[in-house]
Amino acid sequence: MNFAYYLFLLLIIFLAISIIKKNLEVSPKKIKIYLTIVVTLFLLRHIALFLLCILKNSNITYYLKSIIFLNHLTIPLIVLAITYVYLRSETLNFGGSYVIAALVSVIYGVIIYISKVTVQVSYSYGFILEIDKSTNLFLFSLILLGILLILNVILLDRPYANKKGIWFIIIAISIVMIEDIIILGGVKIFPYSVIGEMLFLMIMNFVLSSFKPTALKK
Repeated sequence: MNFAYYLFLLLIIFLAISIIKKNLEVSPKKIKIYLTIVVTLFLLRHIALFLLCILKNSNITYYLKSIIFLNHLTIPLIVLAITYVYLRSETLNFGGSYVIAALVSVIYGVIIYISKVTVQVSYSYGFILEIDKSTNLFLFSLILLGILLILNVILLDRPYANKKGIWFIIIAISIVMIEDIIILGGVKIFPYSVIGEMLFLMIMNFVLSSFKPTALKK
């Protein structure tokens, strides 16, 4: 099982790098910087998870606390950007997404700052970090994803929206939420959520592949 976990991490890392590259090539200019920052944070999270598996000294693990749980922040922010693209609205200003990103980043930062971290050692998975405010963090991201899920369901009725793309977003959100709820309930296949994130990145890669080269001119 630990081999599968390492494999998931490596696949996520390489896929995230590929997505960053593709984003720089095909994404509209108004969201390119946003997605680059968010996906890079997502990538750093999984690099940190891989480091936990191979590190021999536990001292450095405490410095990874703010990075390890970045999935609770980055996935909702990625969904926000893709939702904007598939909404196909010329009047909606994407600048509002930066404000939302800043706000949720502050909330995430506060939760992490007030959380106390404990380090466990696993023969199969290396060091495992746990925080005492993990329930708050899961609820925080589940609320964000729930709002985005409802928003995307509503957008299915918009006349110019990309309905196929929105359905992919809904599927991705549902997968991540289900995995988070299972973990919150105390059931863990791996020490950290990676299955939903892997599927989510695959769907996001498909989303970026649907962008037309003309997006570079916008």
